[in-house]
Amino acid sequence: MLRKELVPKRTWRNSLSTEPNLPLLGGTCREASRLISESLDRELTRRERWALRLHTVLCTACRRFADECRLIRSFIENMPAALRQEWFRSASSLSPDRKIQIRRLLTEAREADSRE
Repeated sequence: MLRKELVPKRTWRNSLSTEPNLPLLGGTCREASRLISESLDRELTRRERWALRLHTVLCTACRRFADECRLIRSFIENMPAALRQEWFRSASSLSPDRKIQIRRLLTEAREADSRE
């Protein structure tokens, strides 16, 4: 049996991390979604990749979010150039109501996954 102090907690922070808010064990969904988004635009550090990988192994909602981001990126990259430019112009910002709706849907999906 493991001693209680040897069992890692989700709230522990890695003091060696170059990222100030990157937790030891994969982090929160908010941190994971930030890393997922950033991974589309830049190469993550090894520490970030491992934290994200560990989190997405444990969290179905974030794993789904990462898959959907990659799928959307793929669709956008394969769009004809003229259509892509028009789409970027029309989709440059979300209304405040739409942002609230998206947050609500993500919260509901996370809660549904935690009940499974």
